[in-house]
Amino acid sequence: MFHRNQSKELETIREELSAMENKNRQLRTLIEINTYIANSLEKEEVLKRILNQTKILLNCESSSILLVDRGLKQLNFAVLSKDEEGDILKNASLRMGEGIAGTVWQNGIPILINDAQNDPRFSDRADKMAKTTTRSIIAVPLTVNGEIIGVIEAINKLDGGFSIFDMQVLQFVSTQSAIAINNADLYNKAIRDGMTKLYIGKYFRERLQEEWNRTRRKNHNLSVVIFDIDNFKGINDTYGHQAGDRAIKEVAQVLLNNCRNIDIPCRYGGEEYTVILPETGREEAFVFAERIRSVVESLRLEYDDVTIRFSISGGIATVPEVEAHDPSDLIEMADMALYHSKKQGRNRISFYDPKVMAKSGGS
Repeated sequence: MFHRNQSKELETIREELSAMENKNRQLRTLIEINTYIANSLEKEEVLKRILNQTKILLNCESSSILLVDRGLKQLNFAVLSKDEEGDILKNASLRMGEGIAGTVWQNGIPILINDAQNDPRFSDRADKMAKTTTRSIIAVPLTVNGEIIGVIEAINKLDGGFSIFDMQVLQFVSTQSAIAINNADLYNKAIRDGMTKLYIGKYFRERLQEEWNRTRRKNHNLSVVIFDIDNFKGINDTYGHQAGDRAIKEVAQVLLNNCRNIDIPCRYGGEEYTVILPETGREEAFVFAERIRSVVESLRLEYDDVTIRFSISGGIATVPEVEAHDPSDLIEMADMALYHSKKQGRNRISFYDPKVMAKSGGS
């Protein structure tokens, strides 16, 4: 009898120690989350880190963040994290009141469910797109200054069902996450052009200096491309400034659709654009620039019952293939190559070549 009681006491102690260890691990992870998101303004990285740490923290299969689109009045999946990369469910959204997340957005109250498939509030649309099955879920609103900006979810607890303590942990994460997402949004607005959503010139110069320094340290290639809309004054004069603005936005969208995550597309001023292409050689830069030129050439801009067609020209400068002493040299060389493209008849891409540029009069 004594030994049985002693065994029970030992088992109870082990369980309590295990629970304490889990809570200590969760506390350490919470501190890591708080430290990271307090020091990062890159929204995509913030979202991925939050979700990856949430999975560790709550020992769950996946996690997701949905953000409110007030214009469309819907929740859009920003990131669904099943691995370290984190995927975006494109075209995946929920209306207010639809599914668990939509219900949380509507009511502003967290939801914990350990039998999702049999809950009338559950919607399997996201499951079908993500090719997964939700069994258990916690959904908590992301709130800033009393306004719900999104919902964070923890999905499929790996060791049984979610607990009230798990929900309290996710509520703490949601508070810190909402602040970080809001800060990243404010920063993003500050460094992007309002019309095109491309980066502004100041940010371009800062990032070019960073990439220049990294290229020098690691002996990588670095390319800069400058694009300019051909005969832009003619578009404005013939069709009006609103048509010109439409053309500027269309080119910007082409850039956004074709740039890699590491590329830095900017509106350099007026109808001129620059793109920083890290770790990109001369030929790769040409393939990119030519693709942009070709897509723009194929655009048909419908405006006031008129179809407007236009083109762009581009110039490329790549280090170490050209002898540039600093980032401003690289910009000047790409600009000279652009000037050469214009002089050769527009709607073309040129490399910087000091011999050719001298003959063409570029300066």
